[in-house]
Amino acid sequence: MQIEKAIIDCRFFTLFAIAGSLLGSVLCFVEGCLLVMESFAHYFRMISQGLDQTHMMHLLIEAIDSFMMGTALLIFGVGMYVMFVRSNTSSKETEARFSDSKIVTKLESAPRWSGMQSIAEAKLKIGHAVMMILQVGVLEKLKDIPLVTGFDLACFAASVLTSSACIFVLSRLHHQYSCK
Repeated sequence: MQIEKAIIDCRFFTLFAIAGSLLGSVLCFVEGCLLVMESFAHYFRMISQGLDQTHMMHLLIEAIDSFMMGTALLIFGVGMYVMFVRSNTSSKETEARFSDSKIVTKLESAPRWSGMQSIAEAKLKIGHAVMMILQVGVLEKLKDIPLVTGFDLACFAASVLTSSACIFVLSRLHHQYSCK
């Protein structure tokens, strides 16, 4: 009985991953906000001095990248918390723990916005977020490449099509998995 309790209590080691994920999410959101503010500053300088807008677009693409990574980390952290920590503690134990507080958490299952109820769904979500981040990275890299010949244009189209197809396939896998 004691060994079983010790093994079950090892699930709390996931708190390290959860804390790291949530802290990483906060850092990504802060970085994204700073990039957006920097792009606004560049925009106003661009208007007054007649500068090119490519740097501003680059900053906004980086901000979107940071926000997407932050969102993926947030969803992953909340999903891991609910799957490993929260789902195995009884609600009476939680209510007794927080009876003095005005905040009583009621997370019995993962929130609907997290979209995950198992580790496999968490992997699909993270994989989808990574593919979206890679898609943004591909488009960011490709905007710096000059399209001189028809072959350059064909390679550009093929790379965009391939990365978009990967995102489509992942979304279909997620849809099939959630329908089962």
